[in-house]
Amino acid sequence: MARTFSLITPEGKGIVAELDDQGVVTFAIEAGPSSSVRGTDMFNRMMQFFGADAVAIRGVWRRSPSGKESTNIDKVNELTGKGMPLADAIQQPWTVTRARKLGFAKVQLLGQPVGQAGAYDAIDVLIEK
Repeated sequence: MARTFSLITPEGKGIVAELDDQGVVTFAIEAGPSSSVRGTDMFNRMMQFFGADAVAIRGVWRRSPSGKESTNIDKVNELTGKGMPLADAIQQPWTVTRARKLGFAKVQLLGQPVGQAGAYDAIDVLIEK
């Protein structure tokens, strides 16, 4: 049975997450400079909540249609725009670096990304131990 986690700050920032029956965590987070709780702290609290039941993290990275910062896909676009192969660039975003500190080191693309190097609109990844 799926389990959920959420943490919302007084400023309306926060994280919402779900752990599915296969142990895959999917989440959305918004923090930034105006948040009273750092994004890394939110991520770590989420992963602590799910504990050993979490065996993978699904990254659903989308470019914001409003032009708002979207940390993970923006990083991939920055790197691929400079010529880095996509397979290498997906190893660098915020979620992957946080997950790696918790032992999740294997990152793979799920399906085909939407867009092109330097201008991806949608990328899905799976981050496993």
